[in-house]
Amino acid sequence: MRARATDTSWVVSGVLIALAIALPQFASGYIVDVGLTIITYAILGLGLNVVVGYAGLLDLGYAAFFAIGAYTTALLETLLHFSFWATLPFSLAFAGASGVVIGYPTLRLRSDYLAIVTLGFGEITRIVATNLDITGGPNGIYGIEPPSLFGFEFSSPRSVYVLGMAFFIVVLVFAVRLGRSRLGRAWTSIREDEAAAEAVGVATLRVKMLAYVIGALIGGLAGSLFAARFGTIDPTAFTYLQSVTILIVVVMGGRGSIPGVILGALIVAGLPEMLRFLNLWRIFGFAVALVVLMLLRPQGLWPARVRRAAPRPEEETVAHEAEAAEAAGKESEAAVSLADSGGLEAAAARETLLEVHDLERRFGGVRAIGGITFQVRSGEILALIGPNGAGKTTVFNCLTGVIRPSGGRLVWRGEPLGGGAPHRNVHLGIARTFQGIRLFNHMSAFENVLIGMDHRLHTALVAELAGTRAARAEAAAHGALGQRWLDLVGLGARASEYASDLPYGDQRRLEIARALASQPRLLLLDEPAAGMNPTEKHALMAQIRRIRDLGVTVLLIEHDMALVMGVSDRIVVMDHGEIIAQGTPAQIQNDPVVIDAYLGTADEDDGPDATDGEKSLWG
Repeated sequence: MRARATDTSWVVSGVLIALAIALPQFASGYIVDVGLTIITYAILGLGLNVVVGYAGLLDLGYAAFFAIGAYTTALLETLLHFSFWATLPFSLAFAGASGVVIGYPTLRLRSDYLAIVTLGFGEITRIVATNLDITGGPNGIYGIEPPSLFGFEFSSPRSVYVLGMAFFIVVLVFAVRLGRSRLGRAWTSIREDEAAAEAVGVATLRVKMLAYVIGALIGGLAGSLFAARFGTIDPTAFTYLQSVTILIVVVMGGRGSIPGVILGALIVAGLPEMLRFLNLWRIFGFAVALVVLMLLRPQGLWPARVRRAAPRPEEETVAHEAEAAEAAGKESEAAVSLADSGGLEAAAARETLLEVHDLERRFGGVRAIGGITFQVRSGEILALIGPNGAGKTTVFNCLTGVIRPSGGRLVWRGEPLGGGAPHRNVHLGIARTFQGIRLFNHMSAFENVLIGMDHRLHTALVAELAGTRAARAEAAAHGALGQRWLDLVGLGARASEYASDLPYGDQRRLEIARALASQPRLLLLDEPAAGMNPTEKHALMAQIRRIRDLGVTVLLIEHDMALVMGVSDRIVVMDHGEIIAQGTPAQIQNDPVVIDAYLGTADEDDGPDATDGEKSLWG
């Protein structure tokens, strides 16, 4: 059914593009000129959609890239007598470089601050163009030669329209391919939850930088087309109002929606022309209509469809049987096939994976962690327990790079650990889940898992966009492995469901599958049993043991003592930021200091009451 709908949409899209290409054959010159304006806004909208729609970043100065592309073409043609085609690489290069210049120092900012910086960049670009002699100042640049190809000159409005359609189709195909690539998937994860994306291995700063650079490249291309169309440019074409108009194209159509962007360009550039008979009232009517639209359709006229990708049929595993025993057998088989022999050998040798020496973390005058020391050995299940506020999650955040320790030393497999972004620790082999579930809700379970393993792909983005055989083969293997991780946690049959639609227990399992997809040596589970019923907790205990059988060491935070005592090889107990006990479950179970920390009393005179308290504590 889905394939039939997709085929229909492709047919409709093809027909509409064919009609757009043929427009100069039956339309008046005025209609062709309006159509070329729509094409320009559609190209600019597709570029800004990469930044605003895909990556979820706000840019109020996008006209700057438009201006850089236009002025580069104009200056190279008028001063150095380059041909139009020879100027294109320079327009793309200068626009892309400006994307790096503005992006690198500002993308660490968020929300209003990012918007203000981009707005300032757009205005600075316009002011520089207005005041430099080489750009012609406020008068601009004249005498830009029209493009020519194989002796044919694109000088008439109809010929320039054909050139614009060619540019638009190239950008459209590029944007579609980007949205379906692993880079597009990473952008979506950042838009959904940037902190979670970073924690599962997405290099968020680099990925956001790519969004800015690619958006800038498309803006520069549109600028070159603009210069070729009019043969003259001046700073009034690249004002803040132009940036806002391009943003309206994206927001009105639907952020992240390519059909929506095209529809937005049609309305923004075409509707005012259709209402020209209303004179000045057309602007007022357009503004009122825009406000009403934002109230009634806040997601836009053609919202982006929620990502619901699933493995292609050739990547899917055999369907699960209904019986629990058969399902368990399939999971065990998946575990064996996914076992990391290197990890198993290290587990057998009990190699020391992680060493924590005098770890300390202060928040102002509050000492959350007070100089703790412990080790994590390969192949074990180590539980980190303690009352609420003991500092357990802060330890996890220090180990995964979310926060920097105030003191102490971390050693990972003999090498210093720390100082890097969280995604670097994931790449080293340390994965985690969160105390509060942090999935990418508007993506399928399958895509959530793919996000966790995308950093393991080695095919270049260019090869992926080109659809080379090697890229397709790696993507197919990648997808098949992602399906097997879902099988391992019992979610193979729910791969295409939205993460937000899964029951609570399944969401917990999906988060574990996403963490495992990075193929870590150490898995940090932060209260994985929280909110689960007894049956789900029993299944979780078996699942944690299966994970250890894969050669993955487990460091566990958990308040359910029955689960902790049932799966742990060793236990570290914290209280008020300090370690108060370490040992085997049997040793911890009978430690009076631990009992005192949990129950608030260790009086031996209480006799029966203390015994009852111990029973309730250990389940």
